[in-house]
Amino acid sequence: MERANVPPADNSGIDGGALARLDQLLLSRYLQPGRIAGCVTLVARRGEIVHFAALGMMDRELGKPMAEDAIFRIYSMSKPITSVAMMQLYERGLFQLSDPVSRFISQWRDLQVLAGGDYPDYVTRPPDRPMTMRDLLSHQSGLTYGFMGGPVETGYFER
Repeated sequence: MERANVPPADNSGIDGGALARLDQLLLSRYLQPGRIAGCVTLVARRGEIVHFAALGMMDRELGKPMAEDAIFRIYSMSKPITSVAMMQLYERGLFQLSDPVSRFISQWRDLQVLAGGDYPDYVTRPPDRPMTMRDLLSHQSGLTYGFMGGPVETGYFER
């Protein structure tokens, strides 16, 4: 599990030790325990690459090391892309993390939360507080995905 290429971070304003710790974290928590076979990381600042590493294996069975130009299938990218877009709007001051979502989606003003029961006999109540933009960005909104199971999802599919 060797590092492929790490340009010096000398004048980047980024601590080279922190970048080395990134590699160590990936190695100790993910690669060595076998949680992932390999990874490629790239950190850029002001348009300049300050860290680039290929760690682990592209193919464990064949013992093929990870390549810098490896191609990965990346699934479920709508959340990070949407989150980046939201943070760009946040940087422009167009919303605050504490803003209720209903400020932007008026239909969500009178949401209810599940208090008990099963479909179709749900028991709901008003939430303790409105859902905020922070809740959406941190995936703590209470919304479900459609594959996690539970009484709310049953209602989604029965309608």
